[in-house]
Amino acid sequence: MTRWRTYRTTLLCLGLFLYGFIVSAQFDIPPKPSKAEQTAVYDYINLLSPNEKTALANKLIRYADTTSTQIVVAIISNTKGEDISFLGAKWGQKWGVGQEDEDNGIFIILAKDDRKIDINTGYGIEYRMSDRDAERIINRIMVPEFKNSNYYSGLDKGTDAIMAALA
Repeated sequence: MTRWRTYRTTLLCLGLFLYGFIVSAQFDIPPKPSKAEQTAVYDYINLLSPNEKTALANKLIRYADTTSTQIVVAIISNTKGEDISFLGAKWGQKWGVGQEDEDNGIFIILAKDDRKIDINTGYGIEYRMSDRDAERIINRIMVPEFKNSNYYSGLDKGTDAIMAALA
């Protein structure tokens, strides 16, 4: 009886420890920036040079101003074990990327150290750009540039391809 109780207590403690580890390992989505701080490129690891970040952000802001479709890029080191597609969808939803009534936002998330990228589209534009289209853009345009450490070029060409797909 005592042996069973010790075994059960050990299992319970191990389970609580593992649960705490898993919960604490989740990626914390940053709070949505204030209106004054909002832009289209959030480089949390300074992967892009200031000029590259500005050029990409300006291009995406101009696109949003002329089409109403908002494209946001977030660059992080890693997802802390979370599925990048799920994390991108949660992040885009939390920040409200795109127009609320149109649900026409696109959220691109790049996790450099995980070597993962995903393009999350709002429901309002899925008929114009499917998940298959996004996957092709990632695999055929962005990843080849990233393999050569050309992160700006991959994001720049990738966003051009997204804009062309939505035209």
